[in-house]
Amino acid sequence: RNFKSFRRTKGYQKLIKIGSYLAVSLFSLSILRLLLYIIYNSDFSSLTFEETLLSFLMGMKVDLISVVTFTSPFILLMFLPFSFTQTKGYQKIIGYGWYSVLLIIVYVIVADMVYFQFVHRHLSNEILVIGNDVHIVLDMMKEYFYLLVLFVVYAIGLFFIFRKIINLPLAQKSSSMIREIATLLLVCVVIIFTIRGKLIDKPFGISDAFVVNKIASGNLALNGFYTLYRTITEKKKIPTFYEAKDALTTTKKMLSSNRFRFIDEKYPLMRTNITNDLQTKRLNVVIILLESWSAEFVDSFAHNNFGVTPYFDEIANKGLLFENFYSNGQRSIEAITSVFTGIPVLKGFNYIGDGLELSNLSYLGTLAKENGYSTLAMQSSSRSSYRVDSIAKIAGFDTYYGAEDIPDTGEEDKDKKPKFGTWDGNMFRFLHKQISLQKEPFLAFTFTATTHSPFVSPGAKWEKFPHNTNNNFGFLNTLKYADEQLGEFMQACEKEPWFENTIFIFTADHTKGATKEENNSLLTKNPLENMHIPLVIYAPHIFKPQKIQTIGSHASIIPTLMDLLHWEGDFTALANSLFDTSAEEFAICAQGQIMGLINTKGYIAHSLTNILENTGGEEMEKELLSIYQSASQLLSQNKIYKGKSK
Repeated sequence: RNFKSFRRTKGYQKLIKIGSYLAVSLFSLSILRLLLYIIYNSDFSSLTFEETLLSFLMGMKVDLISVVTFTSPFILLMFLPFSFTQTKGYQKIIGYGWYSVLLIIVYVIVADMVYFQFVHRHLSNEILVIGNDVHIVLDMMKEYFYLLVLFVVYAIGLFFIFRKIINLPLAQKSSSMIREIATLLLVCVVIIFTIRGKLIDKPFGISDAFVVNKIASGNLALNGFYTLYRTITEKKKIPTFYEAKDALTTTKKMLSSNRFRFIDEKYPLMRTNITNDLQTKRLNVVIILLESWSAEFVDSFAHNNFGVTPYFDEIANKGLLFENFYSNGQRSIEAITSVFTGIPVLKGFNYIGDGLELSNLSYLGTLAKENGYSTLAMQSSSRSSYRVDSIAKIAGFDTYYGAEDIPDTGEEDKDKKPKFGTWDGNMFRFLHKQISLQKEPFLAFTFTATTHSPFVSPGAKWEKFPHNTNNNFGFLNTLKYADEQLGEFMQACEKEPWFENTIFIFTADHTKGATKEENNSLLTKNPLENMHIPLVIYAPHIFKPQKIQTIGSHASIIPTLMDLLHWEGDFTALANSLFDTSAEEFAICAQGQIMGLINTKGYIAHSLTNILENTGGEEMEKELLSIYQSASQLLSQNKIYKGKSK
């Protein structure tokens, strides 16, 4: 009886109207996704039936978020608790407003489906930097004129459907004002939840749409309208400094070596191993990314004698210590992007998890899996921090853990909690346990957090200096703690049967940078210190201790492993192997709007308009601008890496 009574209220009729608008919208977008799948079936051939079904289901979620994000004002207008909302004029504003938004969404998706033919991925903010490729747009308009005609036919048919929904009468029976206000508040909550796509953690993002670590999965689940509005920024046209062939020639010269060869003219920077001398005994790999471990604070690198990294210094002196290693950027996600893909975050481009994954990329975890490795990723921060949970899946890591999965098992002050996630000690103990459960050979990646500002002290026993959460003394105390936990982790690993066959790679995500109350009297900086980070490759049963001067960066890790372990497979990285003496040594650095290049000649900083600093001569400018131009254009065209067809 109560339900029958409710059906006669205007609140129920409003729900029917909104539900009808939404159903028509989602049906339209689902049909477009089905057409995308049929037209470009070869792009999705790598997906199993189950993966295809899951991708379609994920696509419905993406479509729902896309539609509700831009129609939410009309939904709210519908449920305002006022009598004039029942008038035909008011209902037309809502109905035809929604109709207009849906037409825009459909138009963009149809355009994206045409664009997909050229780049085999969805639109992103490169549409704002089409530059020399404007002819592609003009050609599309001519060749696909029939689509415009079909769109007009669709728009006319949709108009009559919406008019019918608009003309649905609203019941005259009203609810109480309190109930209508409560309904409005409930609708607000539902809208917010729908747009976020998640109840907790970070809102749903592009990387969350990949149900499996295959580009095809994301391309099927996503739509061009969603990827465009999620990546669009104030982005300028990619500068053209040189004729494209000339810039590419310079770039390929920087990446040429006796270890790798270029293999496809359509994907000119993609390389593969020349040698087929595959190792019969696979070596395990553990990569540990250390939060803010600037080289200047690590005694084995800068010799400033702070005395807070004795365990790391012992490891460094027994391993391969790379004295000229640099971060590709100044944020953790930029380091993760470079380590996972070999592609630094270039000025004007998104990082992985925020749009870069729309392009075909060669991924660290995927390369390892293709060579028979089990893969594991972990971080001290929460699972969704920097969307590493989604990123790790895309990058080929089968298992992933965050702070929520890691138990407290250490001696840290129980009255204090770290700013981000869990204490590094907890993570290292959990990492040791999980590595020991992995099938060999394995690749493990982990990222620490305790040394991130503000520097919360884990306990008085680690406070060598007067503790302050906002200056170098606080950082040094947390560094002392993190170093001790790292030392205990390595001592535990040395007792394991897999230790002798394992290569440990220790580096930082970026330098510490300045803090609110910086005590600069502790340090004397050199020009590159703000990008200089430690790198130690430690495997005492495999390598003899050595200090190495080779210049490298995070992007060097993929080619180094490809070279060192003789991995099979194709890859693209804007760096060379650290063990390749036949290749040029260089590191690309991004500092906000400034691009930098470090090589054996010196260092150059460039705004892409003017030289800001140059210690290496005129040739360095051409090298930096050439590699930026070539990589940017190839990323925009989705020609940086071919991807897998099966």
